[in-house]
Amino acid sequence: MCSPQPPSAQVTSDAGPLEILRSTFGYEGFRPHQEQVIRDVLSGRDVLAMLPTGSGKSLCFQLPSLMLPRPTVVVSPLIALMKDQVDGLPPALYPKATLINSSLDSDEVGRRCAGMEAGDYRLVYVAPERLRQQSFLRLLERVNPSMVVVDEAHCVALWGHDFRPDYLFIRRALNQLSEAGSNPRVLALTATATQRTREEIRLQLGRPLDVVAASTFRPNLRFEVSPCAGVDAKARRLVEVCRETPGAAIVYAGSRERCEKLSVFLRGQGLQAAYYHAGMTAEARRQTQERFMLDRVRVMVATIAFGMGVDKPNVRLVAHFSLPESLESYTQEAGRAGRDGRLSRCVLLFSKADKANRERWQRQEELKVETVRDVYRALRTRLGCGSGRVSADELQREVFGQQTEPQDATLLRVAISALERCGMVSRNPDAGWDLMVEILNPPANARAELEHLLEERRAEAKRRLAAMVAYAEGGDCRHSAIARHFGQALEACGDACDCCRGTRQAATEVEKAVAPGVDEVPDVGRVILRTVADLPFGVGRTGLAKVLLGATDSPISRDRCATAGSLAGFTRKLLLTLMGELMERELLAAIPGDEYHRIRLTPEGLEALGSDALILPNPMKSGSARAATPKLTAVSGLTPTAEPTPDEADLFERLRAWRRLEAQRAQLPPYTILQDATLHALSRMTPGTIPELGRVPGIGPAKLERYGEALLSLVRGEESE
Repeated sequence: MCSPQPPSAQVTSDAGPLEILRSTFGYEGFRPHQEQVIRDVLSGRDVLAMLPTGSGKSLCFQLPSLMLPRPTVVVSPLIALMKDQVDGLPPALYPKATLINSSLDSDEVGRRCAGMEAGDYRLVYVAPERLRQQSFLRLLERVNPSMVVVDEAHCVALWGHDFRPDYLFIRRALNQLSEAGSNPRVLALTATATQRTREEIRLQLGRPLDVVAASTFRPNLRFEVSPCAGVDAKARRLVEVCRETPGAAIVYAGSRERCEKLSVFLRGQGLQAAYYHAGMTAEARRQTQERFMLDRVRVMVATIAFGMGVDKPNVRLVAHFSLPESLESYTQEAGRAGRDGRLSRCVLLFSKADKANRERWQRQEELKVETVRDVYRALRTRLGCGSGRVSADELQREVFGQQTEPQDATLLRVAISALERCGMVSRNPDAGWDLMVEILNPPANARAELEHLLEERRAEAKRRLAAMVAYAEGGDCRHSAIARHFGQALEACGDACDCCRGTRQAATEVEKAVAPGVDEVPDVGRVILRTVADLPFGVGRTGLAKVLLGATDSPISRDRCATAGSLAGFTRKLLLTLMGELMERELLAAIPGDEYHRIRLTPEGLEALGSDALILPNPMKSGSARAATPKLTAVSGLTPTAEPTPDEADLFERLRAWRRLEAQRAQLPPYTILQDATLHALSRMTPGTIPELGRVPGIGPAKLERYGEALLSLVRGEESE
């Protein structure tokens, strides 16, 4: 059932959507479902659009914003996502758009709010917490927006994979606008929402929401699961996958420490890698992201802090080193590959221990009833049975201690949201940075309701993890499994996943299998002794095992020891046993040190190393052969055959990324640096000299002088200073 059409449903433009698409946005036609969403919102309907990553969700509100009589307000969860979307707007819309978030000082926020009231903007991006501020809500009442867009709408689900507590206030903001006589249509957008999450979005936004759902199937994405015996085996497989797959790659890991160690390991294997996580300074993150966008780093090892708002369409590989918490998270993160429509890989590295590790992390991160109780007590201590202002920072330190963790701020807000849902407190619009909270008379069943709510949240987390593990261990089509999870029916893809291509390897086979070549080492004792002899410095037994395995945390890389990683197919336990045997035979000895016993070669070991006699035979037996992993090759129907060529498309994206960064430095709209047509010409002509560059349409003497050397460096693929 459609929601009633409000009085503001009329449009102000005589041109139709297709005409504006061509004249303003430069596209000849709509992508699937874009036109339906646009026509629905223009007619005044409230819509939930489920469109996969790379399908052009932002156009569904950017184009209507030019046709509606009053501004469109976009609620977006990330500052980087807002800025990236604004920077990518076409010249006709860029001057009419702005963003309001915590990155701006109060004076600039005031100027932009005044501009909203004066009618200067057609499109306004805001952070969700802005809707908790009464002054901003009063402004919206006066502005009377034609449409409110809720981007990443799944963030409203309390048990969802990406819950944002401030999203729960959107409904109250809409209700306040309605009471003031404004009835903006609502467009909710997400790439991932199960049937249960869709109903939660409807409930929390207070609108019926017509659903427009695109298929989850993206035929250019090759989904694969690579079972591995453990962390070290994952690291070795990751190197193989990165070497097999040309182009930019994102590797997701579960912790900051893992990101840093993996990037060091990959660099030691000759791969151009960097790491990115929330623990870095803002400047370090900016520089690292810039290097990746300009293809000066090929492999980005990152936590899930990286990705949303990173507009790089030509990512050829997304690999998951750590098991995601849900199939929703995995689909969203893997979907950042191949947004340009070209063939790309999505590889999940999966080991038997992953489920237990993820369950342990869930227990550490879950919201406990004791935490909610402590938050409630702290609020009662401050407010008694009344209402008032509460400092979020002070409340956080009281509940979690002086040394708080980054996730504590989120847990605090989730706890208050749980108290709200159980009728124990009510949050009102914030006063600056302080929370405005009212203590309510709790219902008789409040505690039981709270325990039920938290248990439901835990149970849903377990269900999400179970679905993720079922996908990793499953043997049917990967694309069909994903579609089924989101309530869609899809035939087997045929050749876009490892199961349909017949290259899937079962986890049980991996546990029995021997890594390629380990049974080809006739004398493992000689390898161990040679490694000890060649070490640049002393290590203990555990360190030596890491060197021989080529582990990610090995103290010595292959460029410093030729035999590092040569026994990668062995287990650490077996290597320690073999070392013990060599020590019993007095070929190796342990010398006490400051922190641990260092392994050294004895005179007898040196003599054995110089002889031709067998020192220690290889105990490993041959196992089943490892299934071959397909190279990234063109497949009929999956790769575009029209111009531009792949090299031209990659160069265009690199130039586009440079232009956005240059525009940010100069605080100018991107199109004033160079137009898209000029970037396309550059990618086709690939000039090698300044005179050749000057013949590219759109590059005059001034731009040649200002940007010439930088552009030539980008065309040549050179690293900047």
